[in-house]
Amino acid sequence: MKRLAYVFASIATALVFTMLFFEKSIGLNLVILEWITIPIMLFLNRPMKATKLTVTAIIVLLLTSLAVLYSHSNWTIFVNMLMFFTCNSIIVFKEYRSYMYAAFESFRNAALSFVPQVNRKHEAGEPKMKKSKIFWLSVLAFIIAIAFIILYSLASSKFGEMVGDILRSLDFELIVLFLFGLVFANFAFRQKTEKLMTYEKGKDETIERKRKKKYLRGLSQTLKNRNFFGVMLLGMLNIVLLAFNISDIRYVWLYSWDGAFLKEFVHEGTWILSFAIIISQMIALLLFRENLNFYSRNRLLKILTMIWLAQNCFMALSVCMRNIWYVKYFGLAFGRIAVFFFLVLVIVGLVSIMIKVSKRKTMYYLFKVNSYSFMVVIALSSLVNWNVVIADYNFAHSDSSFIEYSFMATLDNSALPYLVKTKEELETIDRQQEAAMKFDTKMDYFISSKKYEILIKMKTLEFVDEYNSMSFLEWNYADEWAYRKLKESGHLENIDFDADWFDLLK
Repeated sequence: MKRLAYVFASIATALVFTMLFFEKSIGLNLVILEWITIPIMLFLNRPMKATKLTVTAIIVLLLTSLAVLYSHSNWTIFVNMLMFFTCNSIIVFKEYRSYMYAAFESFRNAALSFVPQVNRKHEAGEPKMKKSKIFWLSVLAFIIAIAFIILYSLASSKFGEMVGDILRSLDFELIVLFLFGLVFANFAFRQKTEKLMTYEKGKDETIERKRKKKYLRGLSQTLKNRNFFGVMLLGMLNIVLLAFNISDIRYVWLYSWDGAFLKEFVHEGTWILSFAIIISQMIALLLFRENLNFYSRNRLLKILTMIWLAQNCFMALSVCMRNIWYVKYFGLAFGRIAVFFFLVLVIVGLVSIMIKVSKRKTMYYLFKVNSYSFMVVIALSSLVNWNVVIADYNFAHSDSSFIEYSFMATLDNSALPYLVKTKEELETIDRQQEAAMKFDTKMDYFISSKKYEILIKMKTLEFVDEYNSMSFLEWNYADEWAYRKLKESGHLENIDFDADWFDLLK
């Protein structure tokens, strides 16, 4: 019965998939597909275990799918697809305890989703056919059937004409979409495997002491040497990092802008320091491994490690401060927003290592906590339409931060109500920029406000054409809100095509 349910669910899902996405862009159709698929996944894999991870995965999937309608940015759509791809295993394979292992299972399923599942009972002593063999035998039978169709077509012109008429009536795009829908259903509804789950079941969150009877004296000496090395290393590194953090207080926290572009201050400095923090985490993990966690004289090493990790947390806050200064003088951008979310994950990682050292936790504990935080933070980042936030913030602060017109013109259509500016508004912004910026805002590297005005007008015309030809399955709130705002403001009535635009854009 379960096999029939699986076959019916797969074919029905493939048909729905085809109807929703044939010659349509992503919008309401993606939400409908997921809200149909998730209950089927829950039904086929009942009874469900309401673990924290499973509940979080379902909430994340539902919220990010709604965000596709509300925000409809490329990032939101990507995150929603990523969450469906990775959280699928959490729902289907209920025994998983960590997001990381479930994500690995999803990658495995993606590779196997092109091979149809065959679930049939075997008699006692009957050899079990491999799924891969079933697939390739089916392919071979299909190829032989095609060969005979060709032979019969050559033998009979009437039969050949009939076959030709059938082929011409077929829409291959529709067929490919249906086959992709079958692959999607096979991925979503796959039955569980035991390999990764069995491996994860053997993982504990707390370190257990492994006593070694042989060479006890040598082992004790090794721990003593490692402890001494750790104390010396972290003692010196703490002094160096303390000096660095003190300099950051002076040159970062109390920073005064001199008109520079801040490339080295932010771009290079942020990622170099982030890399240094990751190396610091690795040092702490390498020092506290195996029985050194139970060494009776490791108290000083633990204290130095805690100070070292705490100083790294402060350095992460300094990196955040660098980013804040960059936003203050050069506005918001996707990379600058990504840095804030990245630093949240870094600080979570540092705190989890502090817990590992103090509570003698395992590496599995670290993977479990940090992969869970990754899932939650990435999902939260997709709930906001950052295109709208960037456009609103940057133009609202045009009197104090630089407006890079070339970047603003690339923002999504949903931000158009904030991107469209009249000639008078752009002239006012240009005057504010000249007064606030300590560098030449009209250098050749930047585009002019006139060119920006033309680009946005062309972008608006294209958006209106796309919106008016949109199917209800492509509907999303972000585009409807943008269209309604543009219409209410009267901007749509004031856009006239000018042949001189192309000359000005050159």
